[in-house]
Amino acid sequence: MIPLKSVYDKTSQSLKSNPVLFLPFVIFAAFEFVTLMIIYLAPRMPLKLLLGPPIRAIWGERFLHYPINFLLIPKLASLARIGLTVVIGSFLTGVATLLVYNIFKKTKINLKEIFKSALKKYVSLFAIVLLFTIIFYLLDKVTPKLLIKYFASGHAKLLFVGPRFWLGPILTCFNFMLAVIVQSAFVYAIPILLIEGETLTKALLRSFLLFKKFFFKTILLIGLPMLIYIPIIVLQADSAFLITRLFPEVILWVAIISLIVSSLVIDLLITLSTTHLYLMHKNE
Repeated sequence: MIPLKSVYDKTSQSLKSNPVLFLPFVIFAAFEFVTLMIIYLAPRMPLKLLLGPPIRAIWGERFLHYPINFLLIPKLASLARIGLTVVIGSFLTGVATLLVYNIFKKTKINLKEIFKSALKKYVSLFAIVLLFTIIFYLLDKVTPKLLIKYFASGHAKLLFVGPRFWLGPILTCFNFMLAVIVQSAFVYAIPILLIEGETLTKALLRSFLLFKKFFFKTILLIGLPMLIYIPIIVLQADSAFLITRLFPEVILWVAIISLIVSSLVIDLLITLSTTHLYLMHKNE
C-alpha cells in the first residue's frame, strides 16, 4: 500500500529541494503565453494579414473588431493549448518525468542528457499525447451531440431533468470526469516508456493495467488538482457577461490566469505526483 499522503509528501519534498522541476512547466507556460499574445494581437497589423483571413472565414468579420474579438480569445487559446500540448508538451512532460526519476534515485542531474534522452523518444511521446488528445476530443464532442439529438427529437426530459441542465452543469461535470478518467488511463505510459524503455504499445498497455491497479489513487491525483480549474471554466463559459458587466480586457486576464494555473500548478502537480506514485510502486 502506498498512501496518497506519502506521494504528496515526496512530491512536495522534491519541489522544495529541487526547483529545477519547475523548468519544463515554465518553458511550456512561456510558449503558451507567446501564443496567447499572438491571438490577442491577431486583429492588428501585421498579424491581421496572416490570421485575419482564417478568422474571417471561420467565425466572421466581426471577430476582428473590438470588443467582439475578445469573445474568440478563450476558444483560440484552448485550441492553441491543445496543439502546444501535443507538439511541445509531450517532450517537456518527458523531461519532467526524467527529472523526477533522477531526483528519486538521487543521481546527479544532467539537463543536457535528460533533454537528449527525451528527444530520442519524442516520436513515442508525441504519439501518446496525440492519442490521448484525440480520444478525449472525440468523446467530448460526441456527448453534447447525442444530447442535442435526443432533446431535438421531442423528448422534454432525460432522467427527470430538462435540456437546460443536461447541456449546462451536468455536461460540464461529465466532461470533467471524462477528462480525469482518460488522462488517468494514459498517465503512466510516459514514465514506463522512458524509465523502463518499453515500446510504445507495451507502455500504453501497462499504463492501463497500472491505472486499474491504482484506480482511486490515480483518479484523486489527477482529479484533485483539476478542481482548481473549475472557477476558470465557469468564468470562460460566459465571456459575453464579463464583457458587458466589466470590460473586454478582463477576458485576456482570465486567459492569462488560466495559463498560469493549468501549466504551472495543475500540470506540474499531476505529472510529478503520478510519476512519484509509479516510482514508489516500482521501488516496492
